[in-house]
Amino acid sequence: MKRISGNSNAIRKASHTRRIAAALAWSTAASAIAFGVAAPAHAQLTTSTVRGQVTDVDGSSAAETEIVATNADTGLVRRTTTNTSGQYVLSGLPPGLYNFVATNAGGSSPTQQLRVQVAQTVSLSFIIGQSAADAADAENALLDKNEIVVLGTRPDTLTSEVGTNVSNEQIESLPQNNRNFLNFANLAPGITVNNAETRRTFAGGGIGADPNGEPLGGPQVNVFIDGVSLKSNLQQGGVVGQDGSRGNPFSQLAVQEFRVITSNFKAEYEDAGTAIITAITKSGSNEFHGSAFATYQDDSLIERDFFQRRDGRDVPDLKRYQFGASLGGPIIQDKLFFFGSYEGNIQDRTANVVPGTDPIRVAGFEAITGFDIDDFAGTFTSPFREHLGFGKLTWQINDNQLLEITGSIRDETDLRDFGGDTVRSRGTNITNKTYSGRVQHQYNADSFINEFNFDYLRANLTFGSAAGDQFGLNFQNLINVGGREGFQEVLQEGYTFRNNFTFTDLGDHTLKLGAKLSFQKYRVGGSGPFANPRFDFVIDEANNLDFTLPQQVNFGSGNPIIDAKTTQVGLFVQDDWQITDKLLLNIGVRWDYDSNSKNNDFVTSDRAVGALRTLAADMRIGDFFDVEDYISTGSNRDADLDQFQPRIGFSYDFNGNASTVLFGGYGRYYDRVLFRNAAEESLLTQFQQGNIQFSMDGAPRNGQPTIQFQPEFLTPDGFANLLASIQNNPTFPGTSELRLIPNDLKSPHTDQFSIGVRQRAGRLKLSLTYNHIIGSDLVGYAPLNRTEAFNAGGFLDFIPLINGYSNAVAAFNTRATRFHGVYFTLDKPYSQADGYGYGLAYTLGYSKERGFAFNFDFPNIGDRPYVPNAGDVRHKLVLNGIKDLPLGIQASTLITLSSPVPFFVIDASDGFGARDIRFPGNVGSLPAFFQIDARFSKSFEIFNDHFVTATVEVFNLFDRDNFGSAEGFIPPEGNPNFGRVNGLSGPPRSFQFGLSYRF
Repeated sequence: MKRISGNSNAIRKASHTRRIAAALAWSTAASAIAFGVAAPAHAQLTTSTVRGQVTDVDGSSAAETEIVATNADTGLVRRTTTNTSGQYVLSGLPPGLYNFVATNAGGSSPTQQLRVQVAQTVSLSFIIGQSAADAADAENALLDKNEIVVLGTRPDTLTSEVGTNVSNEQIESLPQNNRNFLNFANLAPGITVNNAETRRTFAGGGIGADPNGEPLGGPQVNVFIDGVSLKSNLQQGGVVGQDGSRGNPFSQLAVQEFRVITSNFKAEYEDAGTAIITAITKSGSNEFHGSAFATYQDDSLIERDFFQRRDGRDVPDLKRYQFGASLGGPIIQDKLFFFGSYEGNIQDRTANVVPGTDPIRVAGFEAITGFDIDDFAGTFTSPFREHLGFGKLTWQINDNQLLEITGSIRDETDLRDFGGDTVRSRGTNITNKTYSGRVQHQYNADSFINEFNFDYLRANLTFGSAAGDQFGLNFQNLINVGGREGFQEVLQEGYTFRNNFTFTDLGDHTLKLGAKLSFQKYRVGGSGPFANPRFDFVIDEANNLDFTLPQQVNFGSGNPIIDAKTTQVGLFVQDDWQITDKLLLNIGVRWDYDSNSKNNDFVTSDRAVGALRTLAADMRIGDFFDVEDYISTGSNRDADLDQFQPRIGFSYDFNGNASTVLFGGYGRYYDRVLFRNAAEESLLTQFQQGNIQFSMDGAPRNGQPTIQFQPEFLTPDGFANLLASIQNNPTFPGTSELRLIPNDLKSPHTDQFSIGVRQRAGRLKLSLTYNHIIGSDLVGYAPLNRTEAFNAGGFLDFIPLINGYSNAVAAFNTRATRFHGVYFTLDKPYSQADGYGYGLAYTLGYSKERGFAFNFDFPNIGDRPYVPNAGDVRHKLVLNGIKDLPLGIQASTLITLSSPVPFFVIDASDGFGARDIRFPGNVGSLPAFFQIDARFSKSFEIFNDHFVTATVEVFNLFDRDNFGSAEGFIPPEGNPNFGRVNGLSGPPRSFQFGLSYRF
């Protein structure tokens, strides 16, 4: 590339100084009046960039050439002009199919048709005066009869990011059992997809890959739908609504495509330490298009898994119906469009309630409750219902302005966790509701793009009792009746206003500035296990206990709800600097601020302060913490102001045609501290859990005081009177523990390094990348009331607390992770012209972690060694393919082959002392994971461009037993069952049938 001369450079820089200053002031002012919540919506999150070179047929640079891109479906026009070196940058393009042409006084180039995908930076060059045939040959593409060079989907090679695009053809055509589009993140290297029945999410970089969910920091990922973040700031899982849900976060029918970015994302991205998914939704066009679908699966279509075969059990009853419809089209041609979709997910399972049959226990139960125990036995339905809705209006005001309004709803209910000796009323009643909305205005001028967004997000997840506030009654080895003991409520609501400003006419620089101010409101409710009293009945002749009275009651009292508000601020500057015609440098920095991530107004109670300071004076405790760091006065917790995140990346185009590119970069990425960590500190202070022992005569039992039982205690009024009678006794109720966070609790962050090379051959792209991620300041809990020195048995002694506290468990930022990954990808996008597409993603990964979520045997987390963690899957290969066959049949497949899923090992072969126990992590004794899924579809054209398609899908084609866990405990005497499998990873062979209609 020819550089602008020194004088012209000076003139250009002087002329743009005022523009930059004005933009900064405008952007800051716009944000200052527009506080909100939810999360990012930057231009590159929802749009793409096309850049390239224009030359004349003689090879000279074609300055002052106009580049015009016209959306083939909506008529949207975007244009720009080349600089003196013949280079251009066309930013802010909504993904879609475009016709590109370059025109100047010397003539025009052939029109090139290109499908631009979300968050891409692609290269597209033009030669003025070149024939369409020559252009087609140069691109190894097809030439249609209208002399448009059809390029299809151009590989994205110039970016410094490590990213994988998932196309609409892959979303709609690859086998998919539950219509959760997040599952297709598996097509990207370095990603672990969680297939747990009630926590379907994903993780990257070896952080939060635990199939049971990382309880403290989440997997440090983020998901954006049209720029609206679905980040959960409260619960594990990374995505709102995915913690404990059988459902899906968003309507797959509405998703057009998405991009998975696993390293070196630019400064405009926020709230993620390892990986980001940015998706865009479908829009209306100048033609009406619609679709409808239905799929069906029941237990007869599912093979028995390994454990069901081993134990002689049948597949549990299941009926699942998934269905939906969409419609989009014009309201005003070339101006105003609409799109809407709905999906339903109906699942019915059954559970058998089978009470015990011991006649003595049965008689005792019926005497105290007055119920016939047989009335509780039977087979009961466990229903799940989910409804997903989405709507969008798109208004192309003129060639310079675009306005979009979107809204979505997720509404689901689930009743589960009963069966065996637990009656249906003891089940968990779950409601999960998420609402989002967005208004986006984009203005495209000759030299800049301004994007203003308002978005709203409300996510409310509750776990409650199916029986309301009925007391729980547990009858040992017989039956459990009444209501569920505990409940949870998690509410995240917020409003976000933001503004991003991109300069496209700064010569070699494309400068983007952005600002966000957000208000969020949280509610965290949780009772531990005992908001609702639970009475336990046992038969213990030695202590004169039978089913005529309960042994004890566990209960809670106080306020189990925390409400809080916080303000979030985000600022970033990003410069894409085309240093030469081959070298592109991406330089950026962002800064984030959260005013109340630590519940700053919390005041440690005097009772707790007394217990902690008495502990601090005990000479037996360790010196790896200072108790004063965990005492909050309501004024000694400050929000972090140092979350600066430099990010730099580069790409070097060896041949100047985007065919062979070296790329790499470094960046720091802050995630969020889950507010639940701070909320639980308050919850366990203001909501106390208690226990009362009962007896027939009120005499002490095993050294503990008891109260003489009265039948009225089993009624709400009688139990309230009981609590009132003991409220002045300092031992009733007592809290189970103190939960503490340090006043300087930090947000977890990662430092990422990557280097790689990409090769493009026509529409085939290959890449080889090394990625290194250092995770720091992860949250782990450990007890404070433990001795520093080991006792004779090798354990750390428990130090009793005072003032009724039994334990003090504190958060530390000393957990850490290390990840090394080598990624190889090969991708050839599907096109109807070729009739096939395929992709391959291989990961060689090493992942280890220091410390665990809870560290009771080794409270000094910083002294723990690094051990392999749940993300340590050494080899993983994912292949996908789509192939059009004769007779209108299409076949597709998704194949996953990986090293064994890690399982946790506790090696106590040298003894049970804390000094002797070793945690070697994955020992690799499980078989390798291997699963082939396939889909076959046949389409029938019922009349002009109206098609009906029948599909058959099979998952785990060869019915391989893929195991996810095994017996990992090794006592001194050895364990003959060590390594024996006890959990699955992936389904048995199963089938699903579907029918769809489209026009």
